[in-house]
Order: sequence, then C-alpha cells, then structure tokens
Amino acid sequence: MSGLEDIVVTARRVSESLQDTPIAVTAFSSEAIDRKFATDIRALAGDVPNVVITNVPGFNAASIGIRGQSTGDIILTFEPAIGVVVDDFVLAHVQTQLFDLFDIERIEVLRGPQGTLFGKNTVGGVVNVLTKRPERTFGGELRVGYSSFNTKDIKASLNVPLADNLFFRVAGSFQEGDGYYRLSKNNGVDGIQGLPGTGKRRSGSRYFSGRAKLLWEPTPDTDLMLTYEMLRDRGDSPPSVNETPAGFLFDVVGFPGIQTTGKSPFETGTTLCAGDANNVGNATTPTCPGTLRGHRIDVDGLYLRGEHRIDGVGAITMVGGYRRVKSILPSDYTGENAFLFVSTRDDVREQYSLETRFSSDFSDRLKMTVGAMYWGQTLDANATSLLGFLRFLGDPTALTDPNQSTADYKVDSYAVFGEAEYKLAEAFSLFLGGRYTKEEKSFSIRPQVRRSTIATGFWPEYSDSAKFSKPTIRAGYRWEIADGINNYFTYSQGYKSGGYNEQAMSATSALPFREETADSFELGLKTETPDRRLRFNAAAFYVKYNDLQRDAVVPFIDPITGLPGQETRTTNAGRAEVYGLELELGAVPVDGLTLGASMGYQKARYLEFFTDIDGNGTNEDASFLKLRNVPKITANVTANYEFPPAAWGQISLNADANYQSEYESVTLNAPFTQGQARTLVGASIHWSDPSERYRVSVYGRNLLDKVYRVSANSVAGLFNFTNYAPPRSFGVEFAAKF
Repeated sequence: MSGLEDIVVTARRVSESLQDTPIAVTAFSSEAIDRKFATDIRALAGDVPNVVITNVPGFNAASIGIRGQSTGDIILTFEPAIGVVVDDFVLAHVQTQLFDLFDIERIEVLRGPQGTLFGKNTVGGVVNVLTKRPERTFGGELRVGYSSFNTKDIKASLNVPLADNLFFRVAGSFQEGDGYYRLSKNNGVDGIQGLPGTGKRRSGSRYFSGRAKLLWEPTPDTDLMLTYEMLRDRGDSPPSVNETPAGFLFDVVGFPGIQTTGKSPFETGTTLCAGDANNVGNATTPTCPGTLRGHRIDVDGLYLRGEHRIDGVGAITMVGGYRRVKSILPSDYTGENAFLFVSTRDDVREQYSLETRFSSDFSDRLKMTVGAMYWGQTLDANATSLLGFLRFLGDPTALTDPNQSTADYKVDSYAVFGEAEYKLAEAFSLFLGGRYTKEEKSFSIRPQVRRSTIATGFWPEYSDSAKFSKPTIRAGYRWEIADGINNYFTYSQGYKSGGYNEQAMSATSALPFREETADSFELGLKTETPDRRLRFNAAAFYVKYNDLQRDAVVPFIDPITGLPGQETRTTNAGRAEVYGLELELGAVPVDGLTLGASMGYQKARYLEFFTDIDGNGTNEDASFLKLRNVPKITANVTANYEFPPAAWGQISLNADANYQSEYESVTLNAPFTQGQARTLVGASIHWSDPSERYRVSVYGRNLLDKVYRVSANSVAGLFNFTNYAPPRSFGVEFAAKF
C-alpha cells in the first residue's frame, strides 16, 4: 500500500470523504474489520477514542459508552443512549446490538450527539453499520475457523447476478463454542443446587446469523433493495462471577465473593436446571426457569430501500422495515450454584419504521438533506423470578413460590428533519440543521407478585400513557484552511427519549421519567498530506447533559410479605458535564507498512445528582459519584505490514495494542464493580496465494493474558455479580474466494 485508503462515510446521510465530514467519526473498512477476527463490535472499541463497548452483566447485550453517555441495563422499556443503525434501520434495544460482523462493508462510530439526522436516542453518538450490497458479478467466499475454547466458525457468502438489472446476495455465519468459564462451584451451605459443578466449560455460543438481499435496478437512476435478516441464537445462559463484598447478605449467609475466597473469576458457578412446562416446583423441588436450555433469541427482519436520482436535482431515498425479536432468557445472576436468584425474561418486541429523505444536487453552493420519519415498536414481556436467597431470611416458600410480572409497551414516534450547508466562500461553509420529534407512549405493568398471591386473584396493574416532543438543532462551520487541512466547529443537541421502567414495583415508580438532553460543542481539525501518506485528526469537545436518566438497584420491602428485596428505580436525577480531547493518526511511512494510533482523554462529573444512595427512601446529594462507562484515558496503536508479493504468495503481519483506564460500571459506584484498567495486545499473520483466492490466517487475542472485569451490577446490599473478558486465545482461519 502506497497511501492511506480514501474512506467514504455517510455520517451526514450523504456519501462524502471522512476528511471532509465535520463530525468526529472513526470508520472501519471491511478489511479492517476482518483483521480483528471479531465476533461482534466489542472488538472495535479499543481503536476508537473515548468509547467503551462491553456487555450488560448477565446478558449478551450491548453496553456502549461514548463521551459520558451509556446504557448499562437490560430493562426492556429502556431505549439506548447510543444509537445502533444497520442499513438505515435503528435497533431499538441493546439485546441484539452485539451482532455478527461477517459481510459488513463499513462501520462508522460517530461521537457526540447526532439528534438532527439520526434522531432520538443518539445523545452520546451513533454506531452506523452498512452491510455489503449485491454485486454485478458472480462470486462467493467461504471461511472456516477454529479457535480457543473449542470455538468453530463457518462463514459463507454468495453473489449471483440473476439478470442484467437484478442481483442477489446471501451471507451467513455459524458459530459454536464451549465458552471460557468453568462451572466448578457447588452449594456447601444447605446443599440445594442445580446440576453439580464438575469443572465443565460453560458460557458457550451457538448461533446462526444470515442475511439475503435482492437488488433491482429498473433504470440507471433507480434501485430497489429488499433485505431479509435472521438470527437464531441458542447460546448458553451467560454465567456470572460472585464479587459480593464482605458484609453483604450473600457473604453473611455463606456465599462470599472471589475477593474473599481468592478464586479465579473463570472458576464460577451457576444454577443449571431443565425446568418444566410451567416452571413449577413442589415442596421439595425448587421452581426452575430452565437455565440449562440457555438463552434463546429469534430475530426476523424484512427491509425495503429505494433510491431515485434526478440528474442535476438530487436523490430521493425511502427506507422501511419490520423487525421481530423473540427472547427467552433464563439466567442465574449470582455466580453460585445454589438457587439464590434465578429468573427468566420472555418477551416479543416488534419494531417498524419508515423514513423518506431528499438530498440535493442542484447547486455547488447549497447542499441540503430534508426528510420525515415514523418509528414504532410494541413489547409484550413477562418475567418469573425465584428469590431463593429469602430462605435464609425465614421464608419457607422462597424456593417454590416465585415472583411473576408482566409488561406491555407501545411507542409511536414521528419526526421531520433537515440540514443545509451553504458555501459562503470557496473554502468556508456554514451548516444548520434541525429536527422535531413527537412521541406517544403507552405502558402497562403488573409488578412482581408471588405466584401464590396471584392465585388468590390479587395482582395490581399500573397503566399510563405519555406524550413527549423535542426539537433539536445542529449548527457550525467547515473551513478548508488549505489543501488537506480542514477545520470545523459544531454545536449540536441530542436527546434520549423519556419513558417507563418495566421493573417498577409500585404505582409511583411506574410513572414516566422525562427526556434527557445534551448540548455539545466540538472543535475539530482534519489533516492529510496530498499523497495520503499521513493523516492526523483531532477533536476537542464539551458536553452538558440535563435531566439525566439514572437507574439504581435499591432495597425494597415487599408490602405483601414484608420481606426485603430489590427494585430498579429510574429518575431524572440531575446534570453532568464531560469534556475531552480525541486524537487519531494514520501513516504509510514506506510502501506496505500502515501505522495507526489514537488517544482519548475525557473528564466527567456530575453538576447535580440526587438519588437514594443507601436505600432509606430519601434522596441525597450524590454528585460526588462518577459517571459510568467513562474511562479517563483510552489509547491504541496498530501496525500492518504486507510483504512484497512472491511467486508462492504474499505474507502480511498485523499487530495492535490498546489501553483503557478504569471506569465505573454502575450508577452508585459500588465496590468490586469497576471496569478494570487493562492493556490488550493482539497479532495475526496471513498468507494468501498469488491469485488472492485462498488465505490462511493465524491470530492471537489478549496475548498478555490480562484478567479484567468488564461489567457488573450491585444488587441493593445483597450481592454483586460481574462479567470478565475472555483470557488469552488463539485461532486459525481458512478462507477461499471464487
């Protein structure tokens, strides 16, 4: 390679060079994604300044943090603070945002509020994903891989031209593995447990992800593309690690955390039981929600995208889609094999949207994009929770009389938007955009009540509806100081939609919380040499957040049984500010060698924060706490060297290292819940034959074998459960193109 790739992005809903875009954005090409040997987007976070991507504790769901904003809970009615958009379709919930990365054309990580062109729930930023389109020529690819923890991968794609103007593409990915946790714990306190812990690996994956596309080009200026998406996930219920501090309930009754026992986090426990048709136990057999069957997620999506270009006028784009997600998620959240807290969440979410936009091409001086969007979803959910720890507090029915709850949720959202850029001079432009969003939400919940109580006819229902509306704007300038040197400034607003908490336990906590808003100021510089041997981009930012939505797990006394429990409460708790700096560097010092580096610094603090810190029912000043998912420092370096081609083929080497400082992962900053500082090193070597049809790759991840916590939850003085990243791993992949 003699120069850096000229990256084209769609961060402003039009195609333009990365260097011309007045937004802090990091883009990954298909080749860059492949070099990561990544299963999902978590592997990309280390290359993006001030970004955290991990999992919600206890689930294979995304927890993404950008510039002080994140969503760290699985609550079904929560809408994320970071938008994840795949082919112009917004993924409504964190549960399916850790998607497979095969057959992806490009991923763009936009940092800062994107409320004008991408809309609500982008208060921290957007992960914009574009999958590969059908091509005009016949071809395909097959990849077969094997890696640590007995992980097998098979990936394939096929492109078929059906006619001169009709093209078909299908791609699929299958993975199966044993996982990196070993279940070695058994219940030495009272002997009540699931299947015995024998040291067998658990936390394995088993899924198939596929996508089929049909592209029709009836005229040279018109194309229509129909896409079908599917996912069938049958992976294990993710085990957790018990990191309960001394003095918490679990520690007191005989289940201390690993800080007390000194055990490895990868030697853990979970309650595995098969369950029955009604998940009902008897006087001697605990109720079981079927954790042995694992997490089951089915996704089916159908999308239609059409575009018509009018020469000298612009392009009209219409995108519509429907997506159905069915989840059955039985889990043990404790890191113990003892029926202490076992539950299942079953839900069906249906999402649908339609967007139309026009992007102009009638003037070299004025460019604009205008459009309108409808977005809706429905949710039908129920949960069964077995609070087995209550048996140690004198409840004889704790193992056979679980709590049950239901929730119904509906959202209708409408928006109009537009953004225009006007060139005042040859090198200086101003841009201004706005969006107005109006939403209607309805919510109904039957809170957690014992099954025996429900049988008597008592099960309260709380119902409510609310309307929300919000204008957001974006304004700034773009200045081409010289060839290859661009400066920009933006002021942008974003907001996270108001809503409801499906884990509410009372009429008060079932009331709606308000929107969360952001005001962001960003000054950026993007530079590149004429030969594209060197590229340097920098952005400084300040963001102020108002009406912060914060959820915290707090103690709760059941008004029916009088026994202690826990409740997740959500409030608009205060205000915060985040400021920082982001630097990105790319270079090709000699032919064949590509270097990259980035660094992020951010400082975040609450300006005002009131919440119930100790569970006494009184809100107190909590502004001394730290925001979650905000590491102060992130940094990375990458190197890729391609040896000159030879008669027997070509060798390429890749290496990367990234650092992330410690960050808080729960609202109340509980002990042993922090995301731990770590330095990760990875490397790979590839051989391809002279025709570039065949490739063999060998790779390693986390080569320093760093053991580090990535996510956690602290449950109201009862226990902590956490998740750890995979230890050192190696893999090999064989690929063939035809």
